[in-house]
Order: sequence, then C-alpha cells, then structure tokens
Amino acid sequence: MMEIVVTMLGGGPLSLEVQPEDTVGSLKILIQQKLGHAPQSQKLAFVNGQTVHLNDDSKRVCDYGLQSGSQVSLLVVPIQVVPIQVFLRNLKGETNTYDIKPDETVSHFKRRVEEREKVPVSQLRLTYQSRDMQDGHKLSDYDVKANSTIEMSSRLRGG
Repeated sequence: MMEIVVTMLGGGPLSLEVQPEDTVGSLKILIQQKLGHAPQSQKLAFVNGQTVHLNDDSKRVCDYGLQSGSQVSLLVVPIQVVPIQVFLRNLKGETNTYDIKPDETVSHFKRRVEEREKVPVSQLRLTYQSRDMQDGHKLSDYDVKANSTIEMSSRLRGG
C-alpha cells in the first residue's frame, strides 16, 4: 500500500491509498468517489523532474514511477457532449428535425416535443425502433443515433 497526494487547482490536497499495481483508471474512480468528478473529465499529471501525463487508464500507477508520497496534479475538464440531429415523425406524418444530446432524458425531449408540436406530454407517446421510450431513461439507452427517426403517436385513452 502506498499513499499518494492528489492536488487540484484551488483545492486542498487529497491523500489516497493505492496499490502500486492499481491502474490509472481505478485511481480515477477513487478520485470520483472522493471528489465527485467523472473519470473521463479528469486529467492527471505527475511531476518528477519532468511532467508525466497519466493518460493511459489501463497502465499501472507504478508504470508511471509513482511511489509513496508522490504528488499528482488533477485538472478537471468539461466533458464535451456533441449534439446530433434526429428526426421526429409527428401525428400528421410530417418529419421535423431536432438537435439532441444522447444523454438527454426522454422526459426532457418530450417537453421539447410538446412545446414545438403542441401535443401535451400526457398524450404523447414516443417510439424508436418499435420500442416505447419511457420516462426515467436517456435517449442513449435506446441507442438513438444521428439521423435516426423517432415516431410520435397519441396515447390511447380509455378505462
């Protein structure tokens, strides 16, 4: 077991205990558990006479020369989610284009559709590749890709 110190610009030091055989990826998960930053947003560097970027998540920390007492700098960068275009076939059979982010929730997308198509969310049903799109899920859960078509229909009312 060895102790390394992670420092973040504007933040205090964070001492973490790791095994020399632990991977950089597992170190990032440990940092996420302690500080809440997603592993893909973390850039780690170790300064030991020269700056060494810990950019291969599959490499072990000992492969980078880290040892007990080593200091690792943490830079948190925003995760870039690039919008994509999808098509929505509405109740009239017309196709409209929407810019979405794959991590957008179905509920949020439904509210956008309601605003543009003038159909209340309560009467709105969306399907993609014959699957009902349920609230509480993300569009990425349905593997929605660029230039794909989401079908809109009316919820059936009855008792």
